[in-house]
Amino acid sequence: MLRRNTLGALAGAALLPLLVPAAARAQDLMAVRQAALAGGTFALNSSQLAATRAEHAGLRAFAGFEVAEQQALLQAMQLAGLPLPATVMMPGEKLRMMQQLQELQGRAFDALYLRGQIDGHEELLAAHQALRAGGGREERVISTLAVASIEQHLAMLKAMSAA
Repeated sequence: MLRRNTLGALAGAALLPLLVPAAARAQDLMAVRQAALAGGTFALNSSQLAATRAEHAGLRAFAGFEVAEQQALLQAMQLAGLPLPATVMMPGEKLRMMQQLQELQGRAFDALYLRGQIDGHEELLAAHQALRAGGGREERVISTLAVASIEQHLAMLKAMSAA
């Protein structure tokens, strides 16, 4: 009996290193999911504002496309059965940027919106690449499409930034 308990304890101890990284990966994956949702929320909210407030016609058009894309992405997540929280909290710096955007007009608005979209899309790209690599099946499918779109958006945003 003692021998069996000892062998069981040794086997459990041998498996512990495998379980700890799995738990850490699950925690990391939750953080990535939250980052993707928060980034999408910022992209949606700031683009809703920019669709009517941006001075540059290209930015207004981009904002409209971004709103439609973020709404479609949320709908795809729901259709895939992915759990979505009732509300998503944006990080403090994104909340501050939203407040600044609400106070600005014209070129100052355009410059901050453009900078926020470039930074935000780079963050979204990293989050969706991580979900594509390590998320569940549904997340991998959605993130595969999201990565391609985000890369296109970054190219568009950077071209507008250089102009």
